[in-house]
Amino acid sequence: MRFGKWLVIVILLLAAGACSPVEQEPTRTWSNPMSLPDEWEEYGLGDPFIFSFNGYYYLYVSTRDTDAGVKVWSSPDLMDWTYRGLCTEDPVTTAAYAPEVRYWNGKFYMYTSPAGNGHYVLESETPVGPFRVVTDNFGRTIDASTFVDDDGTWYFYYAGTGGIDAAPMDSPLSVTATGAPTGAFMDGWTEGATVFKRNGLYYMTYTGNHVFSNGYRINAAVSESPLGPFKPFEENPVLVRTEGKTVGLGHNSLVTGPDLDSTYMIYHNLEGPGIVGPLRHMNMDRLFWDGNRFSVAGPTDTPQPAPALPVFFDRFERDKLGKAWLESGKGNWSIDRDKGAVVQAGDTTGPAMIRTKSETESGFTAEFYLRAESEAKAESRIGAVFSYKDEKNYGAVWLNPKLGRMELTERSGGTDHILGEADLPKDFDYSQWHKIRIEHAPVGNVGNANLHVYIDEMQKYAGSSATGGGAIGYAAVGLDVCFGYVAYNNDVNGSSDGRYYQPLPGQVQAVHFEEGKEGKTYGVTQEADVDASSPYRPGTMSMESDGNDGYVLSGLLAGDWANYLVNTGESAPYSIRFRIRPLSESVAFQLVDQDNREIAGFSAAKEEAGEWQTVSSGEIMLPAGQQRWKLKITGGTLDLDWFRVERYQSVEKWEDNFDDGNDFGWTRFEGMWSVKDGELRASSVSPAKSLTGEPGWSDYSVQADLQRMENEGRAGLLVRATEPANGLDQNQNRSDFVRGYYIYADAEGLHLDKINYGIIPLKSVAWGTNAPGVDGKFHLKVSVRGATIEVYTGNSSESVLSYTDRSASPFLQGRIGLQSEDVAVRIDRIGVDPLH
Repeated sequence: MRFGKWLVIVILLLAAGACSPVEQEPTRTWSNPMSLPDEWEEYGLGDPFIFSFNGYYYLYVSTRDTDAGVKVWSSPDLMDWTYRGLCTEDPVTTAAYAPEVRYWNGKFYMYTSPAGNGHYVLESETPVGPFRVVTDNFGRTIDASTFVDDDGTWYFYYAGTGGIDAAPMDSPLSVTATGAPTGAFMDGWTEGATVFKRNGLYYMTYTGNHVFSNGYRINAAVSESPLGPFKPFEENPVLVRTEGKTVGLGHNSLVTGPDLDSTYMIYHNLEGPGIVGPLRHMNMDRLFWDGNRFSVAGPTDTPQPAPALPVFFDRFERDKLGKAWLESGKGNWSIDRDKGAVVQAGDTTGPAMIRTKSETESGFTAEFYLRAESEAKAESRIGAVFSYKDEKNYGAVWLNPKLGRMELTERSGGTDHILGEADLPKDFDYSQWHKIRIEHAPVGNVGNANLHVYIDEMQKYAGSSATGGGAIGYAAVGLDVCFGYVAYNNDVNGSSDGRYYQPLPGQVQAVHFEEGKEGKTYGVTQEADVDASSPYRPGTMSMESDGNDGYVLSGLLAGDWANYLVNTGESAPYSIRFRIRPLSESVAFQLVDQDNREIAGFSAAKEEAGEWQTVSSGEIMLPAGQQRWKLKITGGTLDLDWFRVERYQSVEKWEDNFDDGNDFGWTRFEGMWSVKDGELRASSVSPAKSLTGEPGWSDYSVQADLQRMENEGRAGLLVRATEPANGLDQNQNRSDFVRGYYIYADAEGLHLDKINYGIIPLKSVAWGTNAPGVDGKFHLKVSVRGATIEVYTGNSSESVLSYTDRSASPFLQGRIGLQSEDVAVRIDRIGVDPLH
């Protein structure tokens, strides 16, 4: 990163404005896009891949087309990056595209596709190399990514002609099985897959369609199998930006933050052509989980708070064990700067143990790195200790070399109970570094916990436990052991999401209220009936499924409230919108700042079918910086899904009749356009799209005279249009590179589509009495207010098509535009009027 971009800022209290920033200590931040020392000149940081190992992060990027070698950087916290040089200089790595590295059983395996012409695997004993080429070119196009399932089976993902293909691997060095499509496809070239597993489901992120397109973007999909079929998220793209400071976003990797709980998406943006290939830089934004669904809080380009550190961590990079640790049992402990904490534990009658003086809360995540240094005896075992209260009460995860198993034990009152056992891979080398991860989530108020144990990212136990909070530590019986990085944090399964300052503009899910104690961060007038098995934030407000793998706050009553942490990018006018479902005849609620001053008030009436609706604040000035907002229910009962904050731009009356012979103020994205005889014209040679107006426009009507020159094809108006790009550029052959609503005419009638880099038909009506004449001329008017779209033809004051978008992702503001396909069209007298 440019060191000039490392900011240490003091968030000042602003006396003026609608709300006040939170008073706090100086906060370290980062801003996208990032540059690093020693990056590839005029090529930057394309296809960034980050993974963590033994307390450090390692970053690898694509190699400039004219050079050999792969560059690597390391960081303790995703913020401070140190260039570590070329981790390989083998000629095979000339133009090494998208290198990814996976650690397994003592080896680091790098997969890369030089210039996109098939794949090689390189191998090293350290993450900074030197990596050696250990396979021939085994093809499989470009952009390899690997995934290891809980049973130790490896999978290989790569770009196929019909989307992302996948195949099981024979070993880390071999994939011979025929690949098959996974269902992850972007209706064009699709690449850059990343696969991970959470709560028993397989998630994939992937990129398309062309790296030089502003519409390069990231989608996500989910499956019950690592080979698919993967079902795309309804909210796709999960990350896209075509205009502004960063465009052409794609080829991501995902990494867990230093706090062991957060997840960050690492991706690049396109800055234009470099000397050889595209010039790109690295970006980072946080993921937020809502049940089994995630969203990306981005793209951001304003200062964001640095990734949080764990409550406790130790790399043992010193000479003594230190005062943070306590010893017990028979063992000789020492510190080796190269090895970590070292114990000689020859005694087999009991464990030699070190444990932290500090204790976790009842909900926590902990990680441990360990490896054996001597040959194991029959009774030998090494492990991680958690929930330690005293020598008679604690839990432990043991690796047993002689049995080749993981054993999970729970000691209560001095008696050990085996909670679970699992086989480890047959080639599991105990003399190499292995990671144990423990996720301990409390269940309601009954004193039990959901416990998950992972060995080298493979889940080996999922069940209940009677343990609570306590110290963590390391233990060994009957052999010498090295212990590496260890850390814990009092968050689990995404519970830290509610304490992160979510970037604005952006959308905040209702379930991401600030976590904490009753009376401090949320309040309810009556205790909710909480399902103890709920996988998401149990024991707080009442939640119910949203029908799309996520949750909404349900049954909020007058007097209920919740705090939300937000981070406004800049001081400016904004609009705030809520998606609600009134359960009483009328509801009212307000947003207030930390000084209890009202930011905005809202009210709504229950609709006849009791359906979801959106309510808006209109224009509100917000100051820049981190803020704590309180949402207060002041009347009625309602369900709450999300609130969205976007830049506000007022709509002014405007028209264009093209009598000046030009279309200045319009931006052409596809097609052959011209202005002739006072008309704007689009040829039938190719699809055409042109936009004007402001992205912050919200409620307005637009009307125009249109003439389809043949009785075929389609032509019409775009409203609420954002993120436009040229879908025909670079031979992408797409006409749907935009977000918005498209109201168009064809031979059958009028149609309303929702376009989001893909087309969703919403409603159609036949022409009836308002059909165009033989010359193909017709007058079209579209009104958009809130989530409702009304369509009029001719001089009629009655709408011929009406639709309210009650989905979880309506488009609520954006520009106007013209679009056509397979027909020549002429446009005249186009005008916009504000709706108040």
